Amino acid sequence: MSRPKFDEVFIEMARLQGHKLNGQDKLIVRTRFASAQAAKERHRQRMSAEPYQWARKAPPR
Repeated sequence: MSRPKFDEVFIEMARLQGHKLNGQDKLIVRTRFASAQAAKERHRQRMSAEPYQWARKAPPR
């Protein structure tokens, strides 16, 4: 099952409500949805990553 294209759904909802979106408006919608999805994916990766443990380097002899 593929993920729904939320930006396309949003643009279609705006059209059905009578809003006319020009090319720049559509670009802004697509860009904002893409950046939000990327931020969610980065957050998911951070939350599922192994915890970082810093280790002090051994002193030189």
